[in-house]
Amino acid sequence: MKFCADYQSGNVLYFIERDASGQVWYPAGQVFEVWGGGAGRDKADYGIAFTDKGGDHYVGTFDPNTPAGRHWVQGFLRLGASPADGDPLIGGGPVRWSGSVELTADKILLNKAVQTKSTGAVVYYDDDGSTPLITQTPSEDSTTVTRAPS
Repeated sequence: MKFCADYQSGNVLYFIERDASGQVWYPAGQVFEVWGGGAGRDKADYGIAFTDKGGDHYVGTFDPNTPAGRHWVQGFLRLGASPADGDPLIGGGPVRWSGSVELTADKILLNKAVQTKSTGAVVYYDDDGSTPLITQTPSEDSTTVTRAPS
């Protein structure tokens, strides 16, 4: 998945992925871990590069090996030769990741949805019509809805 950021062109930006518990994605190890990972890792180990596309627009690629779930992405301005802990944060935001694509309201609403009448559960499928993305299940008394990425 492509991830975008708007920032003055001519700079070097990178981003870091985190899971819902705050652990950081370690791309080389393909795992979420506590910051430092017990081996003294830092932003140089966790940073994923953005590409300056001109016109104050940058594009990065979300690691396709990241497990499904709710994640947080943080963007940083690289000041030196490589990502460093002193680099300033330029922005961040949530990402709901299916394991292959970002789940957005637009993505869900444009694709197939099937409801099981006996349980009320609604399964939303990717545009291929067969890959489940998320399931919404109402409570027995219909006062709450549980959402679960597939």
